[in-house]
Amino acid sequence: MRIPRALLSVFLLVCTVSAQPPRLCAEWEPSLGTLIRWPLGIPMVLVEELAMHDTLYVLVENPSQQSQALSTFQAWGVNTGHCRFITADTWSHWTRDWGPHWVFDGSGEMGIIDPVFDGYPWVPGGPYREYTDSRGYEEDDQVNAVLAQEFSCPLYQFPGYLTGGNFMSDGHGTGFSTRAMLTENEVFWSHEQFMELSYDWLGLESYFITVNPEDYGIQHVDCVAKLLDEETILLKQVDPSHPEYARIETINDQLTTAMNCYGREYDIVRIQCGSYSGSEVAAYTNSYILNTRVFVPLFGISTDAAAISTYQQAMPGYEVIGVPYSDWYYYDALHCRTREVMDPGMLLVRHKRFDPSVEFSESFQVLAEIKAYSGEELVPGETGIAWRVNGGAWSTEELIAFSGDSLAGSIPGQPPGSVVDYYIFAADSSGRAETLPRTAPLGYYSFQVVPQASCGGSVIPVGQVVSASPNPAGSAAVVIAPVETEVVLYSLYGRELFRHWNEAGEFILDTSALPPGCYLLRAEGSGLESVCRLVVVR
Repeated sequence: MRIPRALLSVFLLVCTVSAQPPRLCAEWEPSLGTLIRWPLGIPMVLVEELAMHDTLYVLVENPSQQSQALSTFQAWGVNTGHCRFITADTWSHWTRDWGPHWVFDGSGEMGIIDPVFDGYPWVPGGPYREYTDSRGYEEDDQVNAVLAQEFSCPLYQFPGYLTGGNFMSDGHGTGFSTRAMLTENEVFWSHEQFMELSYDWLGLESYFITVNPEDYGIQHVDCVAKLLDEETILLKQVDPSHPEYARIETINDQLTTAMNCYGREYDIVRIQCGSYSGSEVAAYTNSYILNTRVFVPLFGISTDAAAISTYQQAMPGYEVIGVPYSDWYYYDALHCRTREVMDPGMLLVRHKRFDPSVEFSESFQVLAEIKAYSGEELVPGETGIAWRVNGGAWSTEELIAFSGDSLAGSIPGQPPGSVVDYYIFAADSSGRAETLPRTAPLGYYSFQVVPQASCGGSVIPVGQVVSASPNPAGSAAVVIAPVETEVVLYSLYGRELFRHWNEAGEFILDTSALPPGCYLLRAEGSGLESVCRLVVVR
């Protein structure tokens, strides 16, 4: 049952008893399929595509609607074996805006964040929400409770607005909205209180609020920008003569000051949005990412082809599918009318990719976080790094767990001038297998090896803050850490064996009591993190 509005200001959710914060999913993470509503707000070709490889979850109000939808899909040639019908009353087809925000609590259980939904206010300059009459959106507001029962997952009733088209999550604790999100919530919360709620309920350690992109309208962020991954933002571009040009460029200026989850500037990719009717321009950012495919609304205008090309260049390996439709609008297109259904047992792979240029080192240390939400173990021999040099054949090396969900491995050092491509792969005992990038090997990360830079007469290889010599070691090894770090020795199973705070320089590690085998040295400090493999022999 929906929380009474009068109680929202005093309602407090405890998402989990775990000390870990909740984690909102990002759109590009592993999904089961897509949520839409019948009667449709999307074209036949998109229905066909969404049901081709993944499950299409279709909301219908009664058996008659289900029968009508099923017969229509069959006539269109839709793979109805991939269609799952869910009975729920709906008022609108905007599943993005009132549908579920998927979240994992601190214990790894997936649930639904269910905000208040009350339609779309117009903003002519007066109070943002001037009405209290029933307009039908009450039906949409109840759908998430039905979905929580359908998917047997917890429902967390967020005490405020979080309209889906005006919210983006990077999956790492960063969210994006336009200022309309704060304005809309003023009937419940001050701006500061809303930010506190976002931290407590959504695990948002960073919430980036841009100016509104329009003079009037719904002001949703997905009509001006889109996260393509945790480090890349696609941003709308219009001609300087457009009435909202200045606002959009202000958003660009704001985003250039933002730092992503890895402490780097976002890669901002501009996409030219041509006019389809006067000042109304194509909403190319209102696209939808479903696993390794991305669906882009097309408007039948000259900039359509360039928009597809922009996506292809920004998202290597993805299948970019253009979807023409006469009923796409600049404020309401493909993204607005679809909503991903995340995989509760997803295999999530995360990694801070190398910078485009990396100084020469004897090896390039690769750190990854791999979380099997299924609870199953990773499969030995099927979790590792694949790399190639200068476009040659791929080689692989196993990633080794050393602490929690953290794993480490290395790519052998290559001469300066070499271009190294790489990706990470993983599999767990549930049968799930993933890569990062998700489109690998068609998509991959790359860096070029450059000569080392001198520092005070010594050389500090980038990506390798800690090292050991000799390696393999006998009864002792000299551990070298050129900056102040805490050095920890782990077994391959993640058990801590030794901990030492090291001033800049070196210390002797006694390995005489260690059984022969492979170990991991981890160093943290001075804003750096590094892992080195140490082999002990007798």
